[in-house]
Amino acid sequence: MEKILLVMCGAAPTKNALNFACYLSDITRSRLTGIFFDNENYVSDPLLTEENEMLYSEGVIPAQSLKAEGITTHMRTFEETCELKGIQASVKYLESNVPEDIIAESSFADLIIADAAISCLPGTQEAPSPLLQQLMANAQCPVIIAPAAFTRINEVVFCYDGTPSSVFAMKQLSYLLPELGDAKATIVQVNNEDIPTAERKRIITWLSRHFESSDIVTLKGKSEPALFDYLLKKQDTLVVMGAYGRSIVSRLFKRSHADLLIKTLAYPLFITHY
Repeated sequence: MEKILLVMCGAAPTKNALNFACYLSDITRSRLTGIFFDNENYVSDPLLTEENEMLYSEGVIPAQSLKAEGITTHMRTFEETCELKGIQASVKYLESNVPEDIIAESSFADLIIADAAISCLPGTQEAPSPLLQQLMANAQCPVIIAPAAFTRINEVVFCYDGTPSSVFAMKQLSYLLPELGDAKATIVQVNNEDIPTAERKRIITWLSRHFESSDIVTLKGKSEPALFDYLLKKQDTLVVMGAYGRSIVSRLFKRSHADLLIKTLAYPLFITHY
């Protein structure tokens, strides 16, 4: 992997999103590009803590005031933070056509990291926000929603339903992030029957070539509630899903689930398309 885009909430990254992006850039030796933009009404006001040498968000201020006085400072602080961590970084400021321009940038990027905070941009009532929905549905590379609380990844959970899109997502993750091969890999499916023996053997063989340890879990019951309850209990985990907008992934993002699954995301969520 060579290029990662970090899409932030308004003009500045939250602490956890920037921490997570630097972590992935570091383990993959990838260049990190920070995508900055103004929200129409308000954006987060970042403060720099000397203890962590990182940004965190606190309060809101008018966008026009921030644009006039602070955006250059935020971009410079982003670059300096990355430099302190030994991360190659650059910045790009978008004045208009934000979703379209990010999607265009994704055509020649390997991965987008989206700050979970963009799921609740001021002035939007939907969850996830229209911006995050567009990125998940239309990005030309995989999207990872950064966790609300960053920790290192010790487990990769693949949401598997036997479709080509779920298999493709598994492959994309392993190709882009082979550095996670020392993490535990878990295949989780929601079905009243176990995976057929021949298919199970193929899955185990594939897992053994990419991960040091693995497991297969079958959840009984209705797909969305069972998977949602299982995922909410996970920590130190990267969750992998395929085909947002065409399957269980989009149904899982109904408003009743989105507030918990994204706004309080305890783990990064990897979404790609087949």
